[in-house]
Amino acid sequence: MKKIFLSFAVLAMSMAIFTSCSDDEAKKLVEIASINDDNSIQAVVNNNVTLAPNIKNADANTSYSWEDGAGNVVGTGATYAFTPVEAGTYKFTLKVITSDGRTASKAFYVVVTEDIRTITFEGDEWTSLIPDGQAYGVATLIYGEDAINYLWTDAQTQLQGGLTLAWGGTYGFAEGGTVVSNYIDANVTEHASSDYQLSVPVSNGSNNFAVVYCDASIQFPEGESHVVKSMDIAPTTYLLGEMKNGGYGKALTEEGDYFTLTLTADNGNTLDIDLARDGEILEEWKTFDLSSLGAVNKISFTMDGSDRSSYGAKHPKYFAFDNVVVKF
Repeated sequence: MKKIFLSFAVLAMSMAIFTSCSDDEAKKLVEIASINDDNSIQAVVNNNVTLAPNIKNADANTSYSWEDGAGNVVGTGATYAFTPVEAGTYKFTLKVITSDGRTASKAFYVVVTEDIRTITFEGDEWTSLIPDGQAYGVATLIYGEDAINYLWTDAQTQLQGGLTLAWGGTYGFAEGGTVVSNYIDANVTEHASSDYQLSVPVSNGSNNFAVVYCDASIQFPEGESHVVKSMDIAPTTYLLGEMKNGGYGKALTEEGDYFTLTLTADNGNTLDIDLARDGEILEEWKTFDLSSLGAVNKISFTMDGSDRSSYGAKHPKYFAFDNVVVKF
């Protein structure tokens, strides 16, 4: 009789142990997998981001809650998608609750940077646009059909520039526009003339740059607007020689003298950049912040100065620009 009782006791204990193991198996901890060591992902402004962590041991009736860094619930699914509009680090915490009360939570970080693209005018495709000569009267300076067809487009930003064709293109660059150049000439005393109109007096460390004459513009494709954060600007050799030494106009070396480049955005915002002011003359490359113009489709360039005739400013309306930084 004792042996039989013992057998029933052993059987009951075995069943209890088996039942307990089965319950433990059914109630495993909920696990939310990490993305990487610091549980962060990289993203870019205005690009969609989806957080889709691997969740283990959830059941069909599990509930999910995504909270932002301020504790606000921003999503209730197993994944969360959003589009950041500003750079910064964003924190999101996923909380998981199964139907039988098992819970888990984990914080995720999204590090968002701006989509910044810089136009450097470097490469064979740009060099091929540089005229073989830079003096008026030289056919290679872009005249006629060459002027009409002269257009540059940056592949990564789609920013465009070219000649204005203000008088139909017959006179090419003399009608105004933006052309690619690589001419360097520091002789502002003897070479301050239109024969050196594509030269700058000093290199900024790169090979190519753009030269603007008279009223001109640059623009993105129709319907697209972006913030141009900055660009490097320098006077041309011709302009610098005239501003320092005089020529057709006076030397801009006195109080009250100025020669100003004005950037006008299609949204109505403007920015004045002094190439000369009260005896201070820009003689080398300088980076200027253009972000105050806001999101633009088109930027127009005009120049004016204190020494004027009935035709406007006497000083040659040239300047060079490079390293155009665009925010997407």
